[in-house]
Amino acid sequence: MMAVLFGFLLGLCFGSFANVVILRLPAGKSVVRPGSACMACGQSLKWIDMIPLLSWVCLGGKCRHCRANISWQYPAVEAACGLLFAMAAFLFSPLVAAVNAIILFSLLCIAVIDAKTMIIPDCLVVLAGIASITYVAAWSSWHGAAIGLLVGGLPLLIIDRISLLLLKKDGFGFGDVKLMAVLGFWLGWQLVLVSFLFAFVAGAAFAVFLICSGKTKRGSYLAFGPFLCAASVAAYIFGQKFIELLFTMQENMI
Repeated sequence: MMAVLFGFLLGLCFGSFANVVILRLPAGKSVVRPGSACMACGQSLKWIDMIPLLSWVCLGGKCRHCRANISWQYPAVEAACGLLFAMAAFLFSPLVAAVNAIILFSLLCIAVIDAKTMIIPDCLVVLAGIASITYVAAWSSWHGAAIGLLVGGLPLLIIDRISLLLLKKDGFGFGDVKLMAVLGFWLGWQLVLVSFLFAFVAGAAFAVFLICSGKTKRGSYLAFGPFLCAASVAAYIFGQKFIELLFTMQENMI
């Protein structure tokens, strides 16, 4: 239980840094310097203003200096990162949890950045890739990882090239292709197929909701990275149970 609590608290701290990455990386700014400041008044923030979750709650979601609203994204990302790290600490041994936490951190940043900008930064994909190689080298199978890389990246690449050839527009961004190649390497071919299923179902349902609610039109682009990231995490946690459930249902039908 202490490991889970430590994972959550560490995740909150990394979530605070994730907000810096999400804000600055797409703009081409350093994630190290300068220090954090209010987006409205430019006043530098002190440590007491940057305690994950607590500062936002105590300040009522407003800047201490100018009282401008602070986006809900900040506590949401911090809480999400805390929960992801706590989950890793609960499910795995400390070393495995630490490596997987790096991947989860990368996926959280990618999901939010892609949702906001329709861009998947290569450096975050590389970070997840390095952690995935470490994970596979220490605890998984190179054979399964290599097949997973192909199963993860190749279908999206083929769809993208066919769409570009026939419709003269991208089916998927190349960032999605690289991301799923890395996640396929991490997950292996079976779980990456499960993640595709989860992502396409969730993405299709969300697209139908947006169209029916009039918030978007047919043919509009939808950032698919957030669905791929969330589905891959879900597949990693529940994917094996999902596969077993499918086989059980198939056996009962025969």
